[in-house]
Amino acid sequence: MSRYDIVVIGGGSGGLVVAAGAAQLGARVALVEKKALGGDCLFTGCVPSKTLIRSARFAADVRRARDFGFATLNELQFADGSFASITERVQRIIQTVGKNDSPERFRRMGVDVIFGAPRFLSSKELEIESGEASTQVISGRRFCIATGSRPAIPPIDGLNETGFITNEEVFDLKNLPQSLIVLGGGPTGLELGQSFARFGSEVTIVEMADRLLPREDEQLSAFMAEVFQSEGVTVLLNTKVVSAGAASGHKKIVVDRNGHSQEFYAEEILVATGRSPNTEQLNLEAAGVNYDKRGIGTNDYLRTSSRNIYAVGDVNGHFPFTHMAAYEAAVVLRNALFFWPLLQKVDFRVVPWAIFTDPEVGRVGLTEREARDRYGDKEIRVYITQFQENDRANADDETRGFLKLICKVRNNEILGAHMVGAQAGELIHEVVLAMKHRLPATSLGNLIHIYPTRIQVNQRAGMEAMRARLTPFTKKVLASYFSWWR
Repeated sequence: MSRYDIVVIGGGSGGLVVAAGAAQLGARVALVEKKALGGDCLFTGCVPSKTLIRSARFAADVRRARDFGFATLNELQFADGSFASITERVQRIIQTVGKNDSPERFRRMGVDVIFGAPRFLSSKELEIESGEASTQVISGRRFCIATGSRPAIPPIDGLNETGFITNEEVFDLKNLPQSLIVLGGGPTGLELGQSFARFGSEVTIVEMADRLLPREDEQLSAFMAEVFQSEGVTVLLNTKVVSAGAASGHKKIVVDRNGHSQEFYAEEILVATGRSPNTEQLNLEAAGVNYDKRGIGTNDYLRTSSRNIYAVGDVNGHFPFTHMAAYEAAVVLRNALFFWPLLQKVDFRVVPWAIFTDPEVGRVGLTEREARDRYGDKEIRVYITQFQENDRANADDETRGFLKLICKVRNNEILGAHMVGAQAGELIHEVVLAMKHRLPATSLGNLIHIYPTRIQVNQRAGMEAMRARLTPFTKKVLASYFSWWR
């Protein structure tokens, strides 16, 4: 039986960081993966979706040719006459990016890469089934579970029989659906829904909640609903899908909208209703690891209920983002291989994320409602700056959007920031840094920003915070001072 210092289960972003880091530190490492290294992010998530979004953005820009002084192009055609030219480009980018995740690269680092289905025999032993009648058992002093998540499929009557696609199939499509029903108004549903609408599909988004992006700030959600409707996307809120079926060569859903039944038809149905952690078939009970439908439970050190087993990424249910899996992996790397006083707790106080629609959404910290509920209305001040007031945004004709800062009245500490606009996922990081170091909103106004750049929306918000400090009393004192000066 092979014995390792640490066994990593799952070759996605979190697992790869742990495996590479441990090997570089000199530990003996095994990396167990069922399919291919790279995980959801590489094959069915971040990389392909952003590649698809870029093509869709180009299509939208071409249709706006007259806005930039060119003759209008009335019709867009795919490179080879079919949608396959778009998805083939997606696969090329996956292959290019995936070179960094090749098994050979990790083996050169000293990692034993083992492909197969893993199953715990105990808290220190793992059985790996690599094929028909081909199994091996390995042991480890420490284990890190990084098996990620998969699309959550809602229990809708007739949906499985009718057929549907998720983010796991959408990037392999050869033909563009002429019409598409998207179940779910969250990040995945909006990113893919907008892209397909820009390619030419007739898109309908169905969301059970009373607004799109239910986790985001209410003002931002309302803004994005207007954006999608302006682009011709049908948005159905407060809508529950009751059943699915087939009719007249199309797929059909029956929905309940405010007590009224309605039917909608489309060539294809895209399910984007959340994620489920991959915990099945691991036999976690044998390892003494507690879990539920939300994922594997962990403490502040990302340790599970079994003292030598840790869990990172989507499978622990904290934050379903690639960058958070990488962050958690760095924490586990330290905690699994070393001892007190080198142990590190996770810090989830400042966690940013983005939604790559057009315009993009960037977010960190509390929403306005969350802040008011926690601190009270009198303790909260909100600053809003518009992209239409930014000179670079006007030059690029990308003026849609705003930045919203939620701050404490007492010291202007930033509690949350919500940005919607071109490149919001990039621009939000300046606010993330300020929040990380508990700098006041006024610090954004004190920085020298290059002109003309979009990031000056942050500076403008900081200057608004500075002006807010000019209370009536302060203004009266200053008036007296200048009167004496004169």
